[in-house]
Amino acid sequence: DDPQYSVKRMLSEYKIHNCEILLREDIDSEQLVDVLIGNRKYIKCLYVYNKIDMITIEEVDKLARLPNSIVVSVYMKLNLENLLEKMWDYMGLIRVFTKRKGAPPELQEPLILSTQRKGVTVEAATFSIS
Repeated sequence: DDPQYSVKRMLSEYKIHNCEILLREDIDSEQLVDVLIGNRKYIKCLYVYNKIDMITIEEVDKLARLPNSIVVSVYMKLNLENLLEKMWDYMGLIRVFTKRKGAPPELQEPLILSTQRKGVTVEAATFSIS
């Protein structure tokens, strides 16, 4: 089946006859329907493979090269810092440290801002404080 024809047919079922579609990733027909209906939101997924201390280095290398994947060993405390960093990245979180004029920065309790919620702007930070 021609993908362009399939998409056009699905759009016509939802009474969309004149539109422009931009796909930035490969999707299947179910994902397109979900977007058209508007009842689902797709988020990034991170696959975490634990117990890498129990398999060969070749198997670890193969798993580590898979998309959206990270390998760890909780028992041996391997790659946990990278896991934490990747989780923050996937969730779009950043820390913002505040300081009053003439005072040292407050490093104990940073503001946590998200690109997926209100954004990572100064305006979002001020709303977070109040």
